[in-house]
Amino acid sequence: MMGYENHTFSSDFILLGLFSSTKTSLVFFSFIVIIFIMTVTENAVMILIRRESRLHTPMYFLHSHLSFMDILHTINIVPKMITDFLSGSRTISLAGCGFQIFLSLTLLGGECLLLVAMSYDRYVAICHPLLYPILMNDYVSILMAGGSWLIGTVNSIVHTAYTLHFPFCGSRAIDHFFCEVPALLVSGIIFLLVPSSLIFASYIQILLTVLQMKSSEAWKKSFSTCFFHMIVVIMYYGPFIFTYMRPKTYHTPGQDKLLAIFYTILTLIFNPIIYSIRNKDKNETSTDFILLGLFPWFRHPYLLILIVLLIYTVAFAGNSILILLIWLDSHLHTPMYFLLSQLSLIDLAYISSTVPKMVTNYFTGKKNISYFACVTQLFFFLTLGLAECILLTLMAYDRYVAVCNPLRYTVLMNPKVCLQMAAAAWIGGALAALVHTIYPMNFPICGSREINHYFCEMPAILRMSCIDISAYEMVKFVSTIVFLLVPFIFILTSYTLIFLTVLRMNSSRGRNKALATCSSHLTVVSLYFGQAIFIYMTPTSSHTPEQDQIGAVLGTIVTPMLNPLIYSLRNKEVVGALRKCMGRCYN
Repeated sequence: MMGYENHTFSSDFILLGLFSSTKTSLVFFSFIVIIFIMTVTENAVMILIRRESRLHTPMYFLHSHLSFMDILHTINIVPKMITDFLSGSRTISLAGCGFQIFLSLTLLGGECLLLVAMSYDRYVAICHPLLYPILMNDYVSILMAGGSWLIGTVNSIVHTAYTLHFPFCGSRAIDHFFCEVPALLVSGIIFLLVPSSLIFASYIQILLTVLQMKSSEAWKKSFSTCFFHMIVVIMYYGPFIFTYMRPKTYHTPGQDKLLAIFYTILTLIFNPIIYSIRNKDKNETSTDFILLGLFPWFRHPYLLILIVLLIYTVAFAGNSILILLIWLDSHLHTPMYFLLSQLSLIDLAYISSTVPKMVTNYFTGKKNISYFACVTQLFFFLTLGLAECILLTLMAYDRYVAVCNPLRYTVLMNPKVCLQMAAAAWIGGALAALVHTIYPMNFPICGSREINHYFCEMPAILRMSCIDISAYEMVKFVSTIVFLLVPFIFILTSYTLIFLTVLRMNSSRGRNKALATCSSHLTVVSLYFGQAIFIYMTPTSSHTPEQDQIGAVLGTIVTPMLNPLIYSLRNKEVVGALRKCMGRCYN
């Protein structure tokens, strides 16, 4: 008996995941990674924005706790999903499963109570505005937030201990994408049914009060706010109640997984959008930056815009066509073209993160950009830029293995390795970008809030800071070595080894072809890494805003246009696939 117990409690569980289809899993994996990055970014920005003194109110205090819970919630579930998908290992230890259950229940319970507190805050603000400073003072706000965390934690400890104390018989496969607890009716009533009823009662009272308002503008604003808040509450509580307040025999594992997506993934990305980003107070306090545009001293700006639009069109069309061809043509389902499709996707998003805003500002005559929009643009710009640095290095490694070790190519560059490479590029870029977005945007800004650039770029923002940033400059320098200098050296080393291998080839035609390919690739790599090293590896004070803009144009506009031309459209296989596709469309 003792041996059986030891075996039962020491063996691992198996998470079967979300979908069994390989194609569906790959698409969904990409979707999950994007949602994860956006969720962490949006909620981190919401916490960061609260540094504005005008946002030191009970409502935004509760919002910041909601954002923090959402960050922890997505980190608790999604990274494990991503790791399992990339590694192919779906096991999770008893301790790991227990911790995931504990943290998940703590955050779910805490968020249920916090949403009630937030609805009460809105009820008091609209229905009893004169009593608001008394009923929602700092002490009450702290008590509400602390109570949500404490009660959620205590409830989680009880149910985690009970769940893990049960004996496990038969298969230890969990038909889910995370460790989920069984339905618990009493807790469901306390943490789901009662809070959702209180929230609905609060918003009904708010709606009745709003209907008595004479101002149509105030009526529309309040109704719009209540409507979108209720959508999030329904998205969160609806699937939650269906899953946790009914016996397990009443719904299938497939239904559980589908509903879990709503309250563990989708709601977390919608919360900051609905509760905070749409809020006028945050927009008014954060719409502070002015983008002076591309080369504001240039006498013919319309000519610049036309050139930029032309380049953007070519880049958008080239990268879109390349992604489509690689997806449709089975002959291009190889590691090299998989990485090329990722590069095209990055370039597509990279150029789209800056050019549309610049063009919109030019045609509308508005140069302002909100604080949140600036933070978002900086984050995605850095994420995509750093991801491209990593990906170009991995692509150089791919070419090195193909040319220098062709017999080991299928082993060293198998599909699993390719997925891991792509994930490393995206996730590595996002994590580094998050650090370099939060720090610069948290520096105090003195004087003019004009950004002498056509988008929110780090050096341009650092110039507005009124404190000593030498410590951060050193952090930036070290990061640049890791993400720019080291990859650039690896790429040069790879192509040097390729070049030496090519020189030993007997075929002059093959040698010339490989040499032409390497030289064109190195031209693009040098153009991209050169400007980035110049801008980010030297102190901000050592180069002018004009030099920054020239370098940024080369990296963010010109390179995304050249990449599909240099890397793929000159390739006979890609050209053949394009002709085949056009022939099918014509026929």
